[in-house]
Amino acid sequence: MSGGRHTPRGTAPPQPPSGRGPGERAVYGAGPVKELLAVKPAAITAIWVDPQRAGRQTSDPVAAIVVAARAAGITLEDRDKGQLDRAAGEGAVHQGVVAWLGEFQYAELEDAVAPAPGGGRALVVALDGVEDPRNLGAILRSAYLLGAGGVIIPRDRAAAVTSAVAKASAGASELLPVVQVPNLVRALEELRELGLWRVAVHASPDAQRIEAIDGTLPLCLVLGAEGTGIRPLVAKTCDFHAIIAMAEGRDAVGSFNVSVAASLALYEMRRQRAAVVR
Repeated sequence: MSGGRHTPRGTAPPQPPSGRGPGERAVYGAGPVKELLAVKPAAITAIWVDPQRAGRQTSDPVAAIVVAARAAGITLEDRDKGQLDRAAGEGAVHQGVVAWLGEFQYAELEDAVAPAPGGGRALVVALDGVEDPRNLGAILRSAYLLGAGGVIIPRDRAAAVTSAVAKASAGASELLPVVQVPNLVRALEELRELGLWRVAVHASPDAQRIEAIDGTLPLCLVLGAEGTGIRPLVAKTCDFHAIIAMAEGRDAVGSFNVSVAASLALYEMRRQRAAVVR
């Protein structure tokens, strides 16, 4: 294999078994790595590849990734299955390819509120103290797949975008603007100045069903931390409060997980917007 630094088979330099260096993050799997190569190749510092996959015809997605990475001048390194397994993490399906990314670069608030693809109105997700990186990653993935323009997270007492988040998001963390703000309330006030309506997705005396919210408006969906929910001051800053109704009599296990709630709320907004387009 050639392109960038090449490591001969069987002579891999000593490196941490599950990473390359401080601040670097891994994205694995043919689909996510292919998308990164197409949309944001500059974010990739190196790609580890199973040599048994890399030499096949380009009909093999991993071999096609090798061709594209070589054309982009990205470092390609042979790694055996054990090294790829450790890099991707326990139980991960890496398909013989792991892309390494540099330290994460957060976006500006204006990047997140840009018009949605196709000229649609802005749709943003703001998270109030979500600390579990797996939940943050899952929310980023849903936000990307369901058409949100970006995700806003607080700088303190909340998960940042790390390798674990990148993995949980299946690479969506690199394809979607993520804004880290020092003060979430102030950020919500700025969103109002930019023309967005803020919707707190949580139970309150004034909450209405999520489907009653006009999803065609420029919106920011605000969701709270695991267990504690949205803080009172953040909730007070919002224009509307909404709940995701559960089946009657099915509340014995509590409310929806925050990542599930985000997916359901985003889907409802997408459903309403798609209905207007038809």
